[in-house]
Amino acid sequence: MHRTQIYLQGELYESLKVRSRSVGVSISELIRRTLEKDIQKDPVADARAYFQRLKPLESFAAVDSDDYVRAIRLKSCILRTGEDA
Repeated sequence: MHRTQIYLQGELYESLKVRSRSVGVSISELIRRTLEKDIQKDPVADARAYFQRLKPLESFAAVDSDDYVRAIRLKSCILRTGEDA
């Protein structure tokens, strides 16, 4: 195990103290557990879930997103990909 020093805002530290007491572990253990959970998350899955929850604007409800992006790329020299060029 490695020892490290971090700086926390007063409100965050107080919240950690309260939470660690309610869970029955030290602040250090609570931080370790929280970091372990966060590191194990799959950022790609999180991003997919975020975008799946989004709803299109009413004005774009009938627009196919792939076709729309492809049309934008075709008009731009910068945004063209290998398959669009």
